[in-house]
Amino acid sequence: MPLALQGPELEPGFMVIHGNRLEALRGLAVEWMRRHPLGPLENETILVQSNGISQWLKLALAANEARGGAGIAAALDVTLPARFLWQAYRAVLSRRDGEEAVPPVSPFDKPRLVWRLMRLLPTLLDASVFAPLARFLEGDDDLRKRHQLAERLADLFDQYQVYRADWLAAWAAGEDVLITARGEARPLAEGQRWQAALWRALRDDIAADLGEAGLTSSRAAVHRRFLEACRALGGRPAGLPRRVIVFGISSLPAQTLEALAAMARFSQVLLCVHNPCRHYWADIIEHKDLLRAERKRQRRRPGMPTDLAETELHLHAQPLLAAWGKQGRDYLR
Repeated sequence: MPLALQGPELEPGFMVIHGNRLEALRGLAVEWMRRHPLGPLENETILVQSNGISQWLKLALAANEARGGAGIAAALDVTLPARFLWQAYRAVLSRRDGEEAVPPVSPFDKPRLVWRLMRLLPTLLDASVFAPLARFLEGDDDLRKRHQLAERLADLFDQYQVYRADWLAAWAAGEDVLITARGEARPLAEGQRWQAALWRALRDDIAADLGEAGLTSSRAAVHRRFLEACRALGGRPAGLPRRVIVFGISSLPAQTLEALAAMARFSQVLLCVHNPCRHYWADIIEHKDLLRAERKRQRRRPGMPTDLAETELHLHAQPLLAAWGKQGRDYLR
């Protein structure tokens, strides 16, 4: 795009902005877009987790300046993180490896895996390792069970590609193991070995259809290639936006954060985090249930001080954060 149409220069980088009120985060994001506008023909890229948040943000941007808006909401590319990341993968890798480096749609995407599994499952059930699946599919005359199972398995492998790519890599190498958080390999339970065998069968089936190029188009494999390419690039590829705003998403997988951090070398990335607490709470001690008692829910634990200083709140955490906030706590860290 010609510089005249790009608008002012934007400094690339990764900014994380916390807020315990979503309205305050929205006001900040809108004000940032007002003060640092993009060019007339550039789209503002915003990643959200739902259509409701998308519409709420657009209405705030369209409000007049007296109400904190910009007066218009146009040229907005509001999308889900997974969809945007696949477009970013294609933009970066096509520049390095050619236009066909990343297909428009991966054969490992959930909708495609469903129908591949529908076809593949009956051919596998005679093997002893798939006995748990064979028992589930007994008496499936109308194929409802098979379709239900295919959907659940496709969703499972889709999640593994994002959160447990290390497991899939080990299974593809013929190792029936689980990788722990410490990097230790533990053998799969006998009743779960079918997962590794099924992943290998899926890979073989895709390779038979699409060759080796099909195997390298899983989300986990493409993500690794993307990170390598970003480290080697000297400038922003044409397909990457100059700014990405991630708004109101309560938790993102590490894979997505890695991709955004890699993009921050060339683009301005704003991560607006909805934090349920105004204080730092990543050091809360689990299971400090102050409200737990035999009879009275509000009974104070023995030895618990009457007044807590703000600097000691993380030692006596609110029980909902301690019990239900583990994923959010790890994400905020």
